Amino acid sequence: MNNEQIQKYYDLILSVGVNLYKGQCVMISSGVKNEEFVYGLADAAYVKGAKYVEIILGSNRLTRSRIEKTVDEEFLGFIPNFPIARSYEQIANDWAYIRIDNLEEYDVMKDIDPHRYGVMIKKEQETLKSMSRAVSNAKVPWCIVGAPGPNWAARVLNKEASENTSNEFSEKLAKVLRLDNPDPTVVWTSFGEKLLERAAKLTSMHLHKLHFDGPGTDLEIVLNDNSLWKGGFTKAANGRRFIPNLPTEEVFTAPNYRYTNGKVAVTKPVKVMENLLTGIWFEFKDGKVINSGADKNANLLEKFLDTDQGSRMLGEVALVDTDSEVHKSGLIFNSILFDENAACHIALGRGITMCFTNSDELLTSESMLANGCNDSLVHTDFMIGSPEISVMGYDKDGKEYPVITKGKFTI
Repeated sequence: MNNEQIQKYYDLILSVGVNLYKGQCVMISSGVKNEEFVYGLADAAYVKGAKYVEIILGSNRLTRSRIEKTVDEEFLGFIPNFPIARSYEQIANDWAYIRIDNLEEYDVMKDIDPHRYGVMIKKEQETLKSMSRAVSNAKVPWCIVGAPGPNWAARVLNKEASENTSNEFSEKLAKVLRLDNPDPTVVWTSFGEKLLERAAKLTSMHLHKLHFDGPGTDLEIVLNDNSLWKGGFTKAANGRRFIPNLPTEEVFTAPNYRYTNGKVAVTKPVKVMENLLTGIWFEFKDGKVINSGADKNANLLEKFLDTDQGSRMLGEVALVDTDSEVHKSGLIFNSILFDENAACHIALGRGITMCFTNSDELLTSESMLANGCNDSLVHTDFMIGSPEISVMGYDKDGKEYPVITKGKFTI
C-alpha cells in the first residue's frame, strides 16, 4: 500500500472499526514484525483524540521457545497477573481494542508439540475468559485487522519475498479492503448498513433451520427460537457502533448447539493448532462432531476437537456469497480473518451471545447452554461455502426459503 492508502486504513480502523471517541483509551496487540504499522496506528489514534495508547508486541518466536525449552511442563500453565489485570482495566473503563493478526510469523509455530502447546493455550483461554466473553457480547468495542508485510505477501502470492511481491500484494489487499476508493470510511459505512439490512431480513424470516448442500456437504443446522442474525455494525456497551472485523462480508448467528446433523466438507485451508490443514471434513450427529479427517495431520484436528466439551459443537454459522471482495480476489490469505469472508463458514466452539434476544441474561456457562448457546474455550472458523454450495432455509412449518443458490444470495 502507498502512504495515502495506509493513512486511509488507519482512519478506517479507528473511525469505523472501533469508532474511537475523544478521550478513549486504546489497546493494540500485534506481532513484533508489524511494529511500524502499529506505531503509525498509534500516531493516528492520538491525532484522533485518544487519551492513552497501550501497545502489546507479541512474538511467536518467543512462544515457540517457551513451548520447546521450558524444563517443567507444569510451568507452561503459568499466567502472570498483569495480563489479567489489563483485561479487567479494558472492560471496566471502556477501552477500544485492536488486534493486528500476526501474519508475518505465520510458520514460526509450525510442527510444535501439540500437547505442550495445548497445555499453555488452554490455561491462557481459561484465565482470560472474561475478556473473551466481553468480546463475544460486545461489552467492549474491538476490531481485528491484517497489516501488509513481505512474509505474508510472499505466502499468499506463492512468490519469493521481494519489493515487487509486496507491492503486488498491497494492491490486491487495498482492493479487498476498499482502500482504492476516495473515502473508504464512507464506503464501509454504507456496506456495514447493507449487511445490517441483510441480517435484519434473515431475523424477520424466523428460520428454524438451514440446510447446506453441495459436493461433500449435506448438513442441517437448527437455529434457536430467539436467534438474531448479525452483520456489519455491532453496538458496544457504550452505545457506539463498531465493525469487529475488517474486512467483513458475513451475516452470522449462533445456532442451537444440540441439533447439527450430517456431513460437511471444509472448502479452504484452516490453521489448527498452529498448522495449516487442508481437506478437512466433519460428520455431526446430535450436535457433536463424531468423525473428522484431513489430508494430513488429522491428529491435530482431533487434539483441537478434544479441547473441552464444547469444542465439538457449533457456536456460529455465517453466510457469505460470491459477491464478496475477498472471494473475488481469488486468493487464499492463510488468515481466518480474511478467508472466512470469502465463503460461508461454521465455527466450532464458543457461541456468540450477542446473537440472542436475551443476550444480557447469558452471563454464565450454564445460562448459555440452557439457551442453546454453546460454551467453550475455543472458537475456530471452518469455511464450507463455494460457488457450488446452496443453502435452503426452513421455518417451523417446513416452508422453504432459498437463501443461497450456487454461491449467490437469493433472499
